[in-house]
Amino acid sequence: MKDILLIVNITFLSLAAIVNTLESNRHHSSSSFTNYGCADTIPAVVLRENGLTKLADLLLTADGLVETLSGPGPFTLFAPTDEAFASMNLYNFDTEDVNLLKDILAYHAVPLEITSAFLSAIQQVYQLPTVQGSAPVRINVYRENGRATSTLFDPVKTVTVNGALVLRKLKACNGYVYVIDKVLNPADLMPENDELEILKQYGLTTVKKILDVLVGPKTLFAPTDAAFAALPPGFLDELLADKKKLLTFINTHVVSGYHYSRGLETGPILAFGAVVDVQVSHGKITYGGANLLIPDITNVQGVIHVIDACVLPADSE
Repeated sequence: MKDILLIVNITFLSLAAIVNTLESNRHHSSSSFTNYGCADTIPAVVLRENGLTKLADLLLTADGLVETLSGPGPFTLFAPTDEAFASMNLYNFDTEDVNLLKDILAYHAVPLEITSAFLSAIQQVYQLPTVQGSAPVRINVYRENGRATSTLFDPVKTVTVNGALVLRKLKACNGYVYVIDKVLNPADLMPENDELEILKQYGLTTVKKILDVLVGPKTLFAPTDAAFAALPPGFLDELLADKKKLLTFINTHVVSGYHYSRGLETGPILAFGAVVDVQVSHGKITYGGANLLIPDITNVQGVIHVIDACVLPADSE
C-alpha cells in the first residue's frame, strides 16, 4: 500500500512537470469537447473559461476522461486555476504514467450534481465519492457566527475541497464546475495516509514520538523539531516523565474537527487542553503565538498544520 501511495505522490509531481512543459493550446476545437451529450458539457465549459487553460490541455491527454465528463452525468468538476498548476513544485521524471495522470484528474470529478444549495446545507464537513473511485474528496463549510458573508454560498462564509478554496461556480448542461485555487491529490485521503505517516514524511519526529493518537476527526498543530529544541532545558524530559502534563501539552495542540486555514478566524479556539488564541491577518496565521509554516496537510484523520513553536499550557509557562 505504501508503494502505491509513493507512486501516486510521484505521479502527482509528474503532473507538475507535464504542466511545466505542455504548451497551452488555446485553439482546441470546441467539437473535441461536445461530440458527446449536450453542447455545454463540463469539458466545453472548462475549455472556454478564462484561467482554466492548463486543465483544458490536461483533460485532452487523459484518455477517455473527456468522453466521460461529456456524457449525461450528472457530474461536478473541481477545476484548478492555471495559477494553481503553476504553483506546484516541479520535479523531473524519466517516465510519465498516463493512466495515473488520468487517475489524478478523475479525482477532481464527482459523479453527482453538487449544487450551491447542497453545499450551503452541509454542516461543517461532508465526503463525496469521485470518478477516480479509490479516495473521496472532503468538503468543508465554514460560517462566520451564523451571518451571511458569501453571495456564492449564502449564508456560508467559505467552502473548501481538501483545503482548496472554492472561488466561483460555473453551470454546465450536465452538471457544475467549481473553480478552486489548488490541485487536489488523491493520495491525501487514501486509507494509508494517516497522521503518523504524515508526521514521518515531514520529519516531525519529536511530535510523532509523543503524540497520543486521539480518536475522531481532528486538527493537529504540529511543532517542528526545531520548536522542541527551543524549549527550556529539561522541559521535554519533564513532560515525558509526567503523563498527565504530557497529555495536557499534546492536547493544547489538538482541536476537534477539520480546521483548514481558510476556515480559521481571529479569536479563541477550543483545543482539547486549553483555549488557544488564533490570529489571522494579511495571509499570516498564528496559533497561540506560533506561526503556521506549512498549512493544510490533509490526511484520513483530519488536518495537520506545521507550526514554528510549541504552545505551552498556562500552568507550564
